[in-house]
Amino acid sequence: MARKSTVQQLSPEIRSYLERRIVEGRLTLDELIADLQDKFPDEAAPSRSAVHRYGKKLERKLSAIKASTEAAKLIAESAPDQADLRSAAVISLVQSELFDAMVSLQEAEEESDAGARVKLLSQAAKAIAEVSRASVVQKRWQDEVADKLAKIEEAMQDDARYDAYTFNRIKEELYGS
Repeated sequence: MARKSTVQQLSPEIRSYLERRIVEGRLTLDELIADLQDKFPDEAAPSRSAVHRYGKKLERKLSAIKASTEAAKLIAESAPDQADLRSAAVISLVQSELFDAMVSLQEAEEESDAGARVKLLSQAAKAIAEVSRASVVQKRWQDEVADKLAKIEEAMQDDARYDAYTFNRIKEELYGS
């Protein structure tokens, strides 16, 4: 089993400080290590390569979060919530992100604690099951709405009070087409 990274061995306070400094992006690796030694002189500083690996991993996580947030914003702005298309798109986005996370977790070689790995896989599987349930419920709701609209449409066609123009106008409003 591989050892824990020296960055992972840091106290949560120091690791949080390091993460903030990495996100700021103003210091080189050597300056980051020197800054850690100045700020926390009693603690052993992580190696330059450990800080580099941790920084790259942190940047990947942050960019993935940013991309997901941007995608969700684009979906919300571009898809009017007719027929609940926005919810379907968000569920699809979450499903793809969870799948990517599962693949990354399976490929990860750095995870030394088998128990922690199993726990992460279990949590991911549970999240996927919840998203799948949400997707099924959402699709069931879409089917129910479509059935209700079909019945309304049929009733309106049979009703002599509505002319073709009114019927088509209502249909456009209901279906958004």
